[in-house]
Amino acid sequence: MISDTRLEQSLSYLASTDELAAELKTDVERKHWIMKKVEAMIYLHGTGTVEERKAQSKVSKEVEEATESWLTALADSEKTVNKRKTEALITEIYRTESANKRAGGV
Repeated sequence: MISDTRLEQSLSYLASTDELAAELKTDVERKHWIMKKVEAMIYLHGTGTVEERKAQSKVSKEVEEATESWLTALADSEKTVNKRKTEALITEIYRTESANKRAGGV
C-alpha cells in the first residue's frame, strides 16, 4: 500500500522537477547540435578524399569530447525522466488503491 506521505513525496518531486527535466532535455539537444557542428567543422577543415575527411571528422579528439559531453547530458536527462516516471507510477498505484478501498475491494 502506498501511504499518504509517500504520495506527497511523489507529487512534490514531480512538481519540483518540471523545469529541471525541461532544462536537461534542452541540454541534451544543445550538446547534440554542438557535437554535429564540431564534426562538420573537422570535416570542412580536413584534407584528402571525401571518405578520408569523413573518417577524420568521426575519430577526431574534438568530436570524441563533444560526443562524451552529449552522452553525459543524455544520461543525466534519462535519470530524471526515469525517476519522474517512477514517481508518476506511484501516484497511479495510489489512485488505484484508493479506488479499490472505496469500492470495498481492499
